[in-house]
Amino acid sequence: MNSNSVKLKMYPAKNGDAFLISANVPEPINILIDGGYASTYNKYISSDLKELALKGCSLNLVVATHIDADHILGLIEFFKSNGCSTKSKIIPVLNVIHNSVRSLNSLRADLIRNDDLELLKEINHQGYPISENKTEEEISARQGSSLAALLLAGKYNWNFSDGSQSINCDSFPIIKLNSNASLKLLGPSIERLNELRKWWLKELQRIGIIGGVTEDIIFDDAFEFLCAKNLFNRNYTKKEKDVISQVSGSSTNFLKDVYSPDLSITNSSSVAFIAEIGSTMLLFLGDAWSEDIEIKIKELKTNTNKLLFQAIKISHHGSLHNTSTSLLELIDATSYFISSNGNHHDHPDIEVLKEIVDRTSKFTRRLYFSYPTPASTFMKNYKSKSGACFTVHETANNWIDLTSEIL
Repeated sequence: MNSNSVKLKMYPAKNGDAFLISANVPEPINILIDGGYASTYNKYISSDLKELALKGCSLNLVVATHIDADHILGLIEFFKSNGCSTKSKIIPVLNVIHNSVRSLNSLRADLIRNDDLELLKEINHQGYPISENKTEEEISARQGSSLAALLLAGKYNWNFSDGSQSINCDSFPIIKLNSNASLKLLGPSIERLNELRKWWLKELQRIGIIGGVTEDIIFDDAFEFLCAKNLFNRNYTKKEKDVISQVSGSSTNFLKDVYSPDLSITNSSSVAFIAEIGSTMLLFLGDAWSEDIEIKIKELKTNTNKLLFQAIKISHHGSLHNTSTSLLELIDATSYFISSNGNHHDHPDIEVLKEIVDRTSKFTRRLYFSYPTPASTFMKNYKSKSGACFTVHETANNWIDLTSEIL
């Protein structure tokens, strides 16, 4: 890596997300964003982190964008392996962003009712939901500790403190990592986190837990497992199902005609940000709602031109519920990263990809896919309506140098 470089790796995380930024500007900056599944960490991420550690590097930041098994199980596996923050077995970690229940709640030091305790134990015994194609590795990961429990036990610098404060774009609009690297937070807002907290408290009541929330780590576990289960089992509305059936594999629909907003409260709590590393700008959207990102991007824009990035990680694996035409009117990039193997709701959606490349552009756009999917195959033979140039790169799991990207 040269003295001023920014590289990005997208890991093969099945239907999940896992990214590593590694930069010298000129001091080292390394940021791990989500971790996919346990197998993602063990097969791919672990060796890269060990290599960084051998060079004397640390992870400046680990970001758990939100609580979803396909984003967080790999991070759980990492922190299990890494042990205590003061005696890291894999690599030192300077800061972790993760919004758990103790980050959102004024916890009371009450005792837990015995009936509530038994219900909480049952929730936590079930652990994280995973797909039917589960391996022994994933079963072990799902039945272990929550990420919050590992961060607390390992005494990590969690949300720039002890995990008792939330990371949100209202309280932390800018996070400085060093003199040449920072994050501009686009989400979640305090409002979205409060909605997530209210949903979780109602879910506890629905299950039959009637006592207050205490400081016991069992509540952190239950928070993560219930949020992940809600996403895993979420049923689309009839309108959404109709839209999905209409656009599956379609080449004729336009995004503006089929877009409908995401309704998942858990997705709305995603940590989304602009990473400014030297002169390189990267947009990471987690699974965030398009409407929330639009509001923040409009606040940042100083003219009528699109906000340009060297790379954009498309929200929610390219789902048509998380990228609207109005958002794409505000942003553009030379490189787009789409993380999905196509096994979850047939992500990515062709309509999103077509909308990206159909816009006029003076530069060539590159679409990077973590796996070949029906959508990536379609895009290899697609011609932009505006005549804009683009290229398609499947199985794009190696380092991508973004330093030379000229906008």
